[in-house]
Amino acid sequence: MDEIKIKFNKRIQTPEPHIVGLLAEIDGIRGEFKSGLRMTPQAITSLKRSVLVTSAGASTRIEGSKLNDKEVEEILQGLTNSKFAERDYQEVQGYLETLQNVFNSFDNLPLREGVISSLHKELLKYSSKDDLHRGKYKQKENIVGVQRADGTIAKIVFDTTPAWLAPKEMKELVDWTFEALEENRFHPLLVIANFLVDFLKIHPFEDGNGRLSRVLTNLLLLRAGYQFVQYVSHEQIVERRKDEYYLALKKSQDTFKTDHDTIAPWLNFFLGVIREQATSALVYLQEEKFEDTLSPKQLDVWKHLSSKGETSPGDIAKATGIEITTVRKALGSLLKLGKIKRTGRGPGTRYVKV
Repeated sequence: MDEIKIKFNKRIQTPEPHIVGLLAEIDGIRGEFKSGLRMTPQAITSLKRSVLVTSAGASTRIEGSKLNDKEVEEILQGLTNSKFAERDYQEVQGYLETLQNVFNSFDNLPLREGVISSLHKELLKYSSKDDLHRGKYKQKENIVGVQRADGTIAKIVFDTTPAWLAPKEMKELVDWTFEALEENRFHPLLVIANFLVDFLKIHPFEDGNGRLSRVLTNLLLLRAGYQFVQYVSHEQIVERRKDEYYLALKKSQDTFKTDHDTIAPWLNFFLGVIREQATSALVYLQEEKFEDTLSPKQLDVWKHLSSKGETSPGDIAKATGIEITTVRKALGSLLKLGKIKRTGRGPGTRYVKV
C-alpha cells in the first residue's frame, strides 16, 4: 500500500501554477454561491429536477442512448415508456433514481467499496441483461472503444485493468481516496480527479462504469462541499465535450505504470468542466439577486418572459393578469436594466430575455 500512496501522492502533490489558479477560482465561486444562495424551496426543487433530467439524458447519451431531454422528462414524470427503446429506458430510469439518491443522501454515502457496489446495483437495477453481474466486480475482460452500428468495437480507446486485478486495484484506490479526503492532505478536487481517472482505467464492473463514474463525481463533489453541482449538470458539459473527455482520459491513462505517470491532461479537462459548471451556477445566483430588486408585478413579467421566450405585451398581460399599461412599464424597466431586448415594431413588437 505504501507504493500506492507514493504513486497517487506524487501525481497530485505539486500541481502546476495554472492548476492552482483554477482551484482558487472554483473555490471562490463555491464560497460565493454558498453564502449567497437564497432561492425559495420551490425554485430549488425545480432546478434540482431540471438537473436530474439533463444529467440522466446526457450521461446515458454519452454511452449510446438516443433519448432527448424531453423524453427523459417523460420518464421522470412516470409517463408511458412504450415508445422508448428498452435499453435506453432502463438506463435512464436507473440513472434518475441513483442520482436522486445521491442528491438526497450524500452525507450518508462515504466513498467505500460497499457504497460503490450499492450504487452500481441501483444504477443497473432495471437492466435485465445485467442481472448476473450487477454490483459485482467484473469476471471477464472489458475494453473502452468506439462502437459500430452493429455493436462491435471499431476502435479501442483504452485498455482496462485485467479482471483478476480489479478487486485489488479498487481496494487500493478507494482506501487511498477515502483517507486523503478525510485527512485533507491535498485539495479535494485533485483527489477526486485522481480517483475518477483511475476508476475509469480499472473499469471494475462489466458494464455501467462510465455512468457510475459520473454519479460518483456528483457524490464526491457534494461531500466536498461543492453544492452547485445540484443546480448545473456536469454531465451535460461532458456530453458537449465528449471527444475532449475521451482524449484527456487516454492521454493520462497511457502514462500509467510508466516512468512518466501523470494525470495532467485529465486534470486540465476535469477542472475546466467544474469551472464551467460553477460559473453557470453563479449565473443563477446573480439572477436571483437581480429578482430581489424587482417589484412583484415586474417579477411576474420577468418570470413569464424567462419561461416563454419571445412574446408580446398583450400575451404577457393575458397570461399574468396584469394590466397592459403596467406590463409596458415593467418591460421598459427591464429594457433599461439590459435584461431583455425588443424585436419588431408596432403591433409586431416582441420582447425576449437577453
